[in-house]
Amino acid sequence: MLAIPYLDRNGRPLAIRFRCLVDGCAHEYHGKYNSVKGDHPRMYGIASIFAAKDEIHVTEGELDRNILVKLGLPAVALPGAELWQGRFRRMLAGFNRVWMWADPDDAGSDLLNKVTRQLRQAKGIRLKQDVTDTYVAGGADAIFAALGREKEVAA
Repeated sequence: MLAIPYLDRNGRPLAIRFRCLVDGCAHEYHGKYNSVKGDHPRMYGIASIFAAKDEIHVTEGELDRNILVKLGLPAVALPGAELWQGRFRRMLAGFNRVWMWADPDDAGSDLLNKVTRQLRQAKGIRLKQDVTDTYVAGGADAIFAALGREKEVAA
């Protein structure tokens, strides 16, 4: 499994999640994602909140967030479509634009609707695949095209 550390704004560990990387795994004895028992849902990559200027990107999943950060876009991630918390709204309230990258499935659509209803500055990005698959298929150009922008210089 891949260990995904959740860090505070100064890089200190808060929690850890695990993702199964076995192709074709039926997840019979574990989930695709696993958290430590009793841990509550957190936003991943919160250091980006403090580094971002007037806009931030929110993804459904940690790996998607890492792709956007690699491309120079300040981003945080939700640990799943059903795990939006009211406190996340307060964490994102000061931004002029919140770009929401939800997965192209029913759960992602529900998440996108919930976030855009709760944050007036939120705007959804609809993709045919998730961020990671879009990046693998089309590179940075595909991500920036979804934003309606030319490719930006990575940080």
